[in-house]
Amino acid sequence: MANEITIKVKGIPEALASLRKYQSKKKEQIKDELRKGAFKVEGLAKDVVAVDSGRLKSSITTDDSDIGILLMRVGTNVFYAVYVEFGTKRMPARPYLFPAFFAYENDIVKAIGRVLRKDIGIK
Repeated sequence: MANEITIKVKGIPEALASLRKYQSKKKEQIKDELRKGAFKVEGLAKDVVAVDSGRLKSSITTDDSDIGILLMRVGTNVFYAVYVEFGTKRMPARPYLFPAFFAYENDIVKAIGRVLRKDIGIK
């Protein structure tokens, strides 16, 4: 055919490998910011939680198990934690976890934004 153009692009495998490496690096940087934020939330939750025996306070932890997604969990395995957080018919709510999260929510989002904007020159 006379109207045919052939284009040969070199370096595609190398470029794709570089992109995967960059993506992995960014994911780790974002995870680091999430981890920092989660530990701040954990600390504040421990500072403000109502204390009777201390069991609830000492059970508040941060879980950063790598399950393939960017996820940090701050919480507790104490069964009555939900009753303290939200209250019952007979006991008023004494929130500690949600207020701790909301106190740092904007800081965490901004930190992740800085990571994402860093390499493209946006402040």
